[in-house]
Amino acid sequence: MRRAAGVFLFVSAATVFAALCLSVPALATLQLYDEKLEIKGFVKNTTYVRTGLKEREKQYRDSAVDYSQTSLLVKALYRLRDDGDLAVRLFAGVRAWYEASGCLDDSLRRHMAHRDRKDYTGPRSIEEDMITEAYIDIIRGPWELRAGKQIVIWGQLDTRRVADVVNPLDLRWGAPGVDTWEEVKKGLWMLRFFYQTLLPGDLLLEGIFNPGHFQETRLPYEGTHWGVAYHRSNTLSPGRGFGAFHWQQEKMHRDAPGWDLGKNYEFGFRVRGYVWDIDWTLLYWNALSDSPVANSRRMDGFIGQYMLAGLRSCIQGGGVRPGDWPDYKLYYYKRYQTLGGTAQTCISRLHASVWRLEWFYEKDSPFNVGSHGSASAVNGWTRRDVIGFGLQYNDKFEIPLVTQGSLCAGKQLELAVTYFWEKILNNTRELVKADRGHRPGDSVTDAVIVWLRQDFLHSKWSLVFVGNYYFRTGQWQAVSWLTYYFPGIHWRCDAGYKAFGEKHGYVYGAQHDKDSIILRLRYEF
Repeated sequence: MRRAAGVFLFVSAATVFAALCLSVPALATLQLYDEKLEIKGFVKNTTYVRTGLKEREKQYRDSAVDYSQTSLLVKALYRLRDDGDLAVRLFAGVRAWYEASGCLDDSLRRHMAHRDRKDYTGPRSIEEDMITEAYIDIIRGPWELRAGKQIVIWGQLDTRRVADVVNPLDLRWGAPGVDTWEEVKKGLWMLRFFYQTLLPGDLLLEGIFNPGHFQETRLPYEGTHWGVAYHRSNTLSPGRGFGAFHWQQEKMHRDAPGWDLGKNYEFGFRVRGYVWDIDWTLLYWNALSDSPVANSRRMDGFIGQYMLAGLRSCIQGGGVRPGDWPDYKLYYYKRYQTLGGTAQTCISRLHASVWRLEWFYEKDSPFNVGSHGSASAVNGWTRRDVIGFGLQYNDKFEIPLVTQGSLCAGKQLELAVTYFWEKILNNTRELVKADRGHRPGDSVTDAVIVWLRQDFLHSKWSLVFVGNYYFRTGQWQAVSWLTYYFPGIHWRCDAGYKAFGEKHGYVYGAQHDKDSIILRLRYEF
């Protein structure tokens, strides 16, 4: 713990220094050039101190701190023209980060693949890693055009996406429920059109066309905080070389199609209206799946080549040489379609609560097929249709002797409860669907998600809780943190805890043993 404290002090000092360099005695949004330019963003350090390290994993760690990232996000909006008839705006978002755990923990660094370690520590590509968004926004009358790299929000519920289907996720440094959607979504280059009609219901028409920029879902690196534990992945030669998860994920990334104007196009449209006090949308999306299916005929050869490359790496040391990677394609990203919609309303008779509904119907969604539904025994792939919905209830409450007391000073308890349900049509036991939260053989998965917030001491402090529970698999997540807002509008710090678990022995992914103390320091400008 002494070393963990030293790590936190080091990265906190770096955060403070960077924030002071950016500090301005103004509002949270910096306005320049007669308010034509607006700049906002944050500098943040997040550190996790593991509390559930297993004895087998401790031999690959020098401390309980296996994540300590200092990150910067800057967003800028420049009004090039805004005279009533025509508005032209330029928007850009830029991020940078430094993840310090690999440099401060020699053992962790030694047991990460060389390429993973470089990508994990800091950005390597300006376009892919640093530029989150960059587009021009042109508004003339009822028409609007946005052209460039964008992040699209088509409805978002807590920790689970239902109708928000456009942008892929990047889970290498965070996860929904612990981090914001803004921090885990990847931007795509696209054209986005809007037309505000004069039809009843104030209908807004929206269209999106991505000419061929594909980004796959990025999973956490082997041996990192959110990734598969090193000793679970490297069963070939524990303590030396790389593991099977690194080999698999790197091949998925290499097989991703990237830019291809002829094949990787994506398009969709959305209609938004307001009728009978309901704010609603209908949407359609046609795109490549963010997650691949495997070619089972190549799998045996791929495993054999991994074993040879891993053995060579163990004997000779170092990473994998370019010639070690298979030259054939193993993973394919197949096209599918999504129909969906959202609805939101306030029901005065039910305590003036706000209700949100999101639903989807996936057509021809690709699935791998494996013996008893096992991802380690894939023998083909197929397509299935999937339906699902999320229903969220939002409310505020007075708690006797609490919210009206001197501690909370009238601040009400905020509550959101979401029920999520999904069903795979024409289900068979051989479908590989663990990554969707299904129990082997089950066509249905469902979960409840709870979000709570209570401000107190004149809003200088707030307590937040986010938790979810999957009824079929028994998986659960509980994250809580206490925030202190420093005088002014710039600084805040968090201290909390995140815990994960499962009840029935279905261990999916790598989060089940990531229980950690959360330490965050943030400066907003």
